[in-house]
Amino acid sequence: MQSGRVIGLVISFLLCTTLAEAQTARPAPEAPEIKLDEQTTLKATALEARMAAVVANFALLQRQAQDMQQELKQILEDRKKLIEDAGKKSRIDVGDANEWMFENKGQRYVKIKRTP
Repeated sequence: MQSGRVIGLVISFLLCTTLAEAQTARPAPEAPEIKLDEQTTLKATALEARMAAVVANFALLQRQAQDMQQELKQILEDRKKLIEDAGKKSRIDVGDANEWMFENKGQRYVKIKRTP
């Protein structure tokens, strides 16, 4: 879950810095200008469009990461409830649900032995 937060922070940082640069980079009324020929204008327009698309993709990626983080949170809550309910049926003190690992072969949860 920590990696999702890190990814979200990185994406947010990149998105904010890119948007901030785009907003603060407005030409001053007396700023020097570079005249472009037709070929260079086309290249510049294409580059600016690609840059805008990348920024939009960052925003989409951030939203997807948030959705995935919410989904993972719900899955972990469902898993905890499942382990606790199964523990009650088996009369086993579950304790922390994160200390249990699913063993597919035996179709059971096994308590993880932590090493200090």
